[in-house]
This record gives sequence, structure tokens and C-alpha cells, in this order.
Amino acid sequence: MNRIEIDNITFGYDKTPLFQNLSAEVADAEFCALMGPNGSGKTTLLKCICGLLPITSGEIRVNGKPITAYQTMELAKLISYVPQRQDNVFDISVYDLVMMGLYPYQKKWQLPTVEDDAVVCKMLEKCNLTHLRGRLLRELSGGELQRSLIARAMAQQTPIMLLDEPLSNLDVAHRYEIMDILADLNRQGVMVIIIMHDFPIAIEYSTHALLVKHGKVVQHDVKDAVLTPENIRDCFNLGEGFEILANGHISKRRK
Repeated sequence: MNRIEIDNITFGYDKTPLFQNLSAEVADAEFCALMGPNGSGKTTLLKCICGLLPITSGEIRVNGKPITAYQTMELAKLISYVPQRQDNVFDISVYDLVMMGLYPYQKKWQLPTVEDDAVVCKMLEKCNLTHLRGRLLRELSGGELQRSLIARAMAQQTPIMLLDEPLSNLDVAHRYEIMDILADLNRQGVMVIIIMHDFPIAIEYSTHALLVKHGKVVQHDVKDAVLTPENIRDCFNLGEGFEILANGHISKRRK
């Protein structure tokens, strides 16, 4: 059983707190939609969970152990992370990018094995990238790059996957394609925490939802209890001019 415990953490930029004494717990194989207004701390929270940003106070534990007690490679075998944006320092191929997901399992200077190649090819196929395996990253569209980053995370084969708005650069067909892949991983026992803004897709795919606002947890529970029209309206400050349906679709009433 996998468990992430966020225990009274505080973090801020330039001495300005983004969140204070924030607590939450994600356990087992949740497919958790992390949602909230812009600036509420969603991306920062994911970066804190995977150790990219050091918290000021409190503690984050993964499977009962503080993340600060893990070695880098040890933590990389537990948590994979798909960023919202990727600055490409090296212009490598899609194949080489996905191969990077296997770095926690490879020894220094070790060449990829036949087994490594099989894993990469499998993830390329799952993300519909086989035809782009030799394409350089600078030659990719935004959506193709996003799918490549997801394939890299999948190649990492971790029991916990964190994704920061992975659907933002994808067209409708690829959005559902990626969500189907993530749902399949979740059914296999992978915990998925995904930042997203698409309420209908969140309601369709997630098992749980975590709403945050102004650096505080509004509610974390099964999706039907959290993603209600009332909670969506309150969390996102939607006035009476907006109509929110039970399936998450939002429309603005015309005068």
C-alpha cells in the first residue's frame, strides 16, 4: 500500500508564505484530481512532494518515511513526475528522453540493455509515439512533447505518479488517450495525482479529488463528495452568472 502524508507543511517564495500548516493524505491507489484556482499552490505542492522544493516546516512522508530520508535514486523508484513545462537543455531524440526514465535502475555509464529497450518501446507504443522515436525534441509539437514526458514517467515504473497539467497541450482525442493510459496504470495499483482544470474529465476518470484554495485544503474525499456544483462554485468564486452541471460542465448564462 502506498501512502503520501503531508503533515502541517509551510512553504513560501521570498519569505511570502504560499501555504501554511497544510495537511493532506493520499493513500492506496487513488486517482486523485488536484484542483484549485490559479496561484493556489498546486504545482508547488507537487514539487514539494517529490522533493524538488524544500519545505520550510512540517514533514512529507512517503510510505511512512520522510522524503528527506530517502536517497535520490531510492525516491526516484517510488515517485515519477511530469512537469507542466520542460526546458530542454539537450536536443535529444524522443527515444532517448523516454530511456531517461530508467535511470534509477541503471548503473553509472551502463549502456541500455535489451530489457531497457523493450520497456522504452512499450511506453512509446502506449503513448502513440513509436513513429516519432527518432524525432528530436525541438521538432515536436507541444502535445507530442507532453506525451513524450508522460512516456518517460511511465518508463520509470514507479508506484506513485505526479502530473502537472499533462492535458494542457493536447487535443481532445489525445486527452482521452492519455487519461485512458493513466486509468489503466491506476487499475494496476499506481497512485496518480494529477493537476487539471477540466471538471468533466476529472469527474469521469478520478476516484478522489483534492481541492485547494489560497494555499489551504478545501476538501479531499471521493470525487462525488468533492466535485459538486456547490464546491466548484465556492472554490472558484463563480457567481450566479455561471451554470454548473452535475457532470462538471460550466457555462455562462447569457443576459
